[in-house]
Parts: sequence; C-alpha cells; structure tokens
Amino acid sequence: MSAEQRANPAPLIGGGIVIAAIAVMLGIEFFDSGNIGWDVFLGLFLVGVAIAAVMLGRFFLTHSAEIGEARFDTVQPEESGR
Repeated sequence: MSAEQRANPAPLIGGGIVIAAIAVMLGIEFFDSGNIGWDVFLGLFLVGVAIAAVMLGRFFLTHSAEIGEARFDTVQPEESGR
C-alpha cells in the first residue's frame, strides 16, 4: 500500500460505519428473535459481510488506479496510419 493510499482513510471509515450499522441492526434482531436457527444465520451473515467488506476494501485500495472510467480506442485501424 502506498503512502498516498494510506493518506485517504475515508473509504475505510465509511465502510466501517456501514458494517457497524449492520452489526447493530443484526444484534438487535439477534437478541430479540429467540429462534436459534435464525440467530445462527444472522451471526454467519454478519461474519460474511464483515469479511467481504474487508476483502473489498483491500482490493479497492490496492487497485484504485485500475478502477474507474473505461476508455476505448475509437480510431479505426485503417485511419491509424495517417
């Protein structure tokens, strides 16, 4: 990770806020439900979302130069020699 990437923690902070909000909502449901199967599903779902968020955050930080607007070469092959 470059110094420039470490200098902008906003995406990680925003992602952390989203994960925390999901965790709070799932936690409320977890303690109110009373159904062990549903509680296990919610716990596994939360763990999966957290792992996916961390993996996507790392991917976006390390590949930020490759992600963005797509540009295509619109010059026709026969025109390129002019």
